[in-house]
Amino acid sequence: MICYHGGPPGLKVGARILPASVTGVKSSAEFGAAGVCDPGKVYVTPDPRAAAMFASLHPSGDGRVYKVRTVGGVAYDPDCTAPGLSYVCDAAVIVGRVRVKRKALNRIRRVMMQETGLSADLRPP
Repeated sequence: MICYHGGPPGLKVGARILPASVTGVKSSAEFGAAGVCDPGKVYVTPDPRAAAMFASLHPSGDGRVYKVRTVGGVAYDPDCTAPGLSYVCDAAVIVGRVRVKRKALNRIRRVMMQETGLSADLRPP
């Protein structure tokens, strides 16, 4: 299944995206999404705009959007209330990158933070 993933900067075409529980990187669960984010899964979406939203929230402040092919089992994200917007899979392989201007990612982050009442400059410790 071809989808999109909002993740860290610097990943290359052909690289595998693995769950946080495998790589040891911090999961979204550690940044306020505990209970709705499974660190044992990779999250993907068929909507590149949704991936841009997730990329805008990457703790580095410099997230990217990747076009990916899912690997292993794919299931609906059990915590997503919009059917077909988010899926979980065992892993994904990057097949391309989607250019999203940094200004656009910053704007998305600002809007999301305003709607939640948080600071747009909020960064993890």
